[in-house]
Amino acid sequence: MHLQKLSLPYDPSTLKSWLTAIRKRWPDTKLITQGEFGLLWRAHYKSNNFNYRFVERGSGVGGSDANNEISWFMNKDFRLALLKDWKTNTPEKVIDFTRYDIPTKEPAELTRKWSLLGEINQKQSRAQDKPVPLDSLSKIDKV
Repeated sequence: MHLQKLSLPYDPSTLKSWLTAIRKRWPDTKLITQGEFGLLWRAHYKSNNFNYRFVERGSGVGGSDANNEISWFMNKDFRLALLKDWKTNTPEKVIDFTRYDIPTKEPAELTRKWSLLGEINQKQSRAQDKPVPLDSLSKIDKV
């Protein structure tokens, strides 16, 4: 299965060419909502026991981060993303780390901007979200 994500706002004038390119490369592509994807995921992983790993190389608007490589590791207990410059082979840094095995609660106020933020979040919306070396995580987080 190949997944593509389209986030809004998006320049609608380029949407047709983007969709055409997707359909050309993956002819059996289906366009579904996030909710539909969530239901398919839940049906496939009934026990919520998955080990989801992938490497993303070269991203950013217009290829602005073409030298970056992000290794993602996700399962029911945590989400971890490691960033490195694959061209210069710099040491990996943690850019996202969230544990799912600790108690959490949703905010009392109704908001669409809420998400579970762990120790470090890739969006760097908090002071603590600066990339750190992998060995700087606490002993308990390394288990």
